[in-house]
Amino acid sequence: MDRPENKKRLEKLFAQLLELSNGNFSYRIERTEKKDVLEALIFLVNSATEEISDAFVHQGFVNRPGSRTALVQLFFELDPKGLVRKTNKMVGTLLQYGEDDLSHVPFATLLSPESHKAWSKIIKAMEITSPWEITFRLVFITKQGLLFPAHCHIIHFPDEGRTVVTSFDMIQTKEMREKQLQRKIEKQLRSHKLLPQETLRDSTVLHTSDIEKLRVAEKYIKDHLAEPLPALKEIAKFCGTNEYKLKKGFKELYGLTAFQYQKMERLQKAHVLLEHTHIKVIHIAKMVGFKKGNHLAREFRNRYGYSPTELRKVSK
Repeated sequence: MDRPENKKRLEKLFAQLLELSNGNFSYRIERTEKKDVLEALIFLVNSATEEISDAFVHQGFVNRPGSRTALVQLFFELDPKGLVRKTNKMVGTLLQYGEDDLSHVPFATLLSPESHKAWSKIIKAMEITSPWEITFRLVFITKQGLLFPAHCHIIHFPDEGRTVVTSFDMIQTKEMREKQLQRKIEKQLRSHKLLPQETLRDSTVLHTSDIEKLRVAEKYIKDHLAEPLPALKEIAKFCGTNEYKLKKGFKELYGLTAFQYQKMERLQKAHVLLEHTHIKVIHIAKMVGFKKGNHLAREFRNRYGYSPTELRKVSK
């Protein structure tokens, strides 16, 4: 235990437990090849973090409409060589770097060794002269040495000489917190027979295998936002389930139909592109599956309460 490497591992364990106590379930501790008590403890802490995180994301395997919203966690703008040009404030908060620590730093130095191979392919793809985008998982390393896994969306803009990397997290909305408080109050009133007992609602029981197939459907929707959504029968076949299970299960798991979910994802992607790029609205509309710019503008205002133009003005 007195060895320097063990001291560092203990410091990481302490840092991870501190983040857990503050309600932050995004970090992980890097594993080693050692087979000692410390490594077993690291495994347990990482596993507990995963379990707690999953419990918050899928409380009862149900995320109702309005219960969660997408928050941009990390935002990086990179130059053609993969050096960091700009970041948002959350990068400093989550990765624990100072405001000037990351300017012109190679993006690869922020990644764990397991992500270096994937990132080297991205660097090579930056030589392509046409725009492209991809979504995959990267693992960042904080200044304290903790791992920060994130599903990132990467968009390459060769004409502008830059590449944008963003990651999202799902956070609980005020509406959901108020509903939870209301349910607690109603439960107390029912226990004192001041309210009638609640009747059981008709719900679909989702097994692990069902959830895995529904997540395949979700990923398919996210990866094909620019295209019309196929018939549910075709998506179900692709996921290895049937149309009824897909329709009922998707609504139970995500609180939205597949078509509603697609619209939500299209608008969230449009929001990021509008806020962090100079691409024309009409081009963004086509990138996220809207035929016309005014169609995007109408749906955008309905969801966010402001227009794409108004967002662009405050983002400058």
